[in-house]
Amino acid sequence: WKRLISKILFAIGSVIVFEGFFLAIIPNRLRKALAHIALASNSQLSRIGLVMMAIGIVLIGLSDF
Repeated sequence: WKRLISKILFAIGSVIVFEGFFLAIIPNRLRKALAHIALASNSQLSRIGLVMMAIGIVLIGLSDF
């Protein structure tokens, strides 16, 4: 269990660092991107989310988890 929790914490931490990096480096561009996202329909956002999940699953599958 300890190893699994360690990997989960690493994954969550990596996401937070990745998102924080963009907030720190390009805050104006991120605001513009969020404004575009606000204009998208729910179905468009759902499709984008599903594609992102699929890509993530493939990347996890390719890693040596």
